[in-house]
Amino acid sequence: MANYSRFRKVIILYSKACKFFIVGSIALVLWISAWLFIQVPSAIAEPIKAPQTCRVGIYITSLRNFKFADKSFTANFRIWSVCPSKALNPLKNVEIIGSLESKDLASSILDRKNRSEFFSTKEEVYWSQRDISAVLYQNWDVQNYPFDRHTLKISLEESVQDASDFVYTPDLKNSGYSSDLKIGGWKITDFTLKEEKATYQTGFGDPQLVSQKASHSRLTVLIPIQRTKYVSFFKLTTGLYVAFAVAMLSFFYETGQPSLVSARTSLLVGCLFAALVNMRAPESVLGRTESLTLVDQIHIIAIVYIFISALATVFSRLSTESGQAKQAQWFDRHLLFRLFTISFIVLNVIIISHAAIVG
Repeated sequence: MANYSRFRKVIILYSKACKFFIVGSIALVLWISAWLFIQVPSAIAEPIKAPQTCRVGIYITSLRNFKFADKSFTANFRIWSVCPSKALNPLKNVEIIGSLESKDLASSILDRKNRSEFFSTKEEVYWSQRDISAVLYQNWDVQNYPFDRHTLKISLEESVQDASDFVYTPDLKNSGYSSDLKIGGWKITDFTLKEEKATYQTGFGDPQLVSQKASHSRLTVLIPIQRTKYVSFFKLTTGLYVAFAVAMLSFFYETGQPSLVSARTSLLVGCLFAALVNMRAPESVLGRTESLTLVDQIHIIAIVYIFISALATVFSRLSTESGQAKQAQWFDRHLLFRLFTISFIVLNVIIISHAAIVG
């Protein structure tokens, strides 16, 4: 009985301990939950402050001086801003990305009664304008010249305030380009204005930034253009096509006499020299490129054909000396002349058509 009584006391004590542990655990969980609820970080409890903004637009008045060799073009444009506070004035801090040279033609800042739907809580807003002429960098891709298409880019960036403090709001309604804008030999196919963030892998030493990265608001204008005139292409290739045509006439020279063989060889050498010289002409118009342009491909094909024609001259001479003069003449005039001429035309049609499609 004593053992039973002792065992019963142990069971009772164990039950009480379990109850105490369960009650204590529940209380601890409730206390921790209440503490976490009360101690919510202020950053979560408080709404994130939105960056300040101004409405900014751009109007293109001139596009000119498309210099392929210098990789640049010149643009005249007016930019403006409408701000709820005179202290903002984003046009003062604007940076023209990719500008090789720029100058202000005029600028102004005026107080205006707010009759627009923007900043509706403000009775008065601040309207700033700047007229700018800039020479801008442009990486011209002339691989498919004269069927090349390009997108001119003008980027305006806030150079002082971080994007967390200030952003542009694009004025899509009033932005565009002049209806009188004339671009010789080109046409504008579209106009796009958008705001984007330019992120840099440095804070530029700004002690206010927690992160080592800076982000600035950027207003980007994209203007796709397409060539409408091809006169310059024919100027660059006419000499080459004439040289090829003259080289094909060499197949009608007889190779039975040494003097005529010399004349045929001299003709081909002259055509080859003309093609090589003419190949340098596009560089003055298009500039130096690391890729093969359409004009380069046409020149290389013609040079290869002229060189093979010179090899055919040697073969024709050897055939004549071996007593096969008639066979050599037939081979030159009826086979090689037709084969070279037709295949050269077909190859030109293929590569020119491809360039026209790809653009």
